[in-house]
Amino acid sequence: KTLKKSIRTKTALVSIMLANNEIGTIQDISSLAKIAHERNILFHTDAVQAVGHIPINVKFLNTDLLSASAHKFNGPKGIGFLYIKRGTKINPLLFGGSQEQKMRSGTENIASIVGMAVALKENVGTLNLNTKKLQKLEIIFKEKIKSLLPTIVFNCAENHLPGFVSLSIPSVQAESLVHLLDLKGICVATGAACNSKQTEISHVLKAIKLPIRYAKGTLRISFGKENKLQEINRMCKQLLCSLKFPSNSE
Repeated sequence: KTLKKSIRTKTALVSIMLANNEIGTIQDISSLAKIAHERNILFHTDAVQAVGHIPINVKFLNTDLLSASAHKFNGPKGIGFLYIKRGTKINPLLFGGSQEQKMRSGTENIASIVGMAVALKENVGTLNLNTKKLQKLEIIFKEKIKSLLPTIVFNCAENHLPGFVSLSIPSVQAESLVHLLDLKGICVATGAACNSKQTEISHVLKAIKLPIRYAKGTLRISFGKENKLQEINRMCKQLLCSLKFPSNSE
């Protein structure tokens, strides 16, 4: 409904995340793309958070353009790719060279491109195994932390990325928790990693109407395929210890 209301007569492109990078929600991209195509509008999906973590079929998604970043699936930083559906016409951003079929002038970063391809192949090859492990870790973590902190709430929709947890603790400052956990060697975030310096409540948390006393205490935790059960136990213990730190309360 929101997309239909947002489209104007001059709309040329619709771009929507496949998976939200703050709370992990997976969007119904194929239905959204259908709305755009019914109006002869190109559809792009930002799949950075999703590629290598969930099965992706561009034909099923019915998207004209899809972008991804290697560092999200254990590849090198600073390299990514753009899928362009055959027949989709776009103009190059840079001119003067014939690289990338005249779509991206400049010398290719071969080492990073190869690293990205290998990382993607490895992640996709073990996708089912990784998903089962991450879902198991996520369930164990949620059950354990909920038993220790009954007032905690989880912000992820039912259909979300495996191993992705957004949680909110009422009446605490999440920024303080992040720093205290960092001192213990535990890396979490208050929101999207690309917006780490932003301290005010994000538009995502406002959109899901999370009360401000919870929103200020929101942590974003992403489990990886290298994580182990004992690390979850350690994180729960350190999180409780950090909550007792005097400067953390409002």
